[in-house]
Amino acid sequence: MSISQGETKSPLPLSCFTYAAGHGNEGVCLLMHLGKYRILLDCGLADLSPILEQEQELPDLIFCSHAHEDHCRGLRSLHQAFPQIPIYTSEVTAKLLSCHWIEEQSGQQVSWCQILSWQSVLEIAPDLQIKLVPAGHLPGAAAIIITYTNAERRYRVMYSGDFSVSNFQLV
Repeated sequence: MSISQGETKSPLPLSCFTYAAGHGNEGVCLLMHLGKYRILLDCGLADLSPILEQEQELPDLIFCSHAHEDHCRGLRSLHQAFPQIPIYTSEVTAKLLSCHWIEEQSGQQVSWCQILSWQSVLEIAPDLQIKLVPAGHLPGAAAIIITYTNAERRYRVMYSGDFSVSNFQLV
């Protein structure tokens, strides 16, 4: 995978742009700038035009926290528009995503997601690592821990689309 080495537009090493924050039926979609990287956190947008029409550079990677529609609605269309952008998720989420699109074989892992194992660190680039941890919201729901290191310091960010802290039958 290639990661763009261009600098972000933000002068801050860490910032976040909200495409949608889950109000009403808008879904959840956030673009985090972390150093020189752009990471899209979930894509629950029904209308991808805010992403497709932007003048900024595309995300370096996409993370899908879980297979609820408000977090994944626009994911397949985004992948079709930009198949070169890797999409990371858990194994169970990749299987559940297929239930949203009749063209996919329901219950089969979608081929366009890269599966991350729980608690395993994946080095995306020498200065960028990601790790999935269970979020407990439904089977496969994950939080991602993103670690970025530059010459001055290390930044660690955790994102979870939704989470549950109590035990219940689904999880």
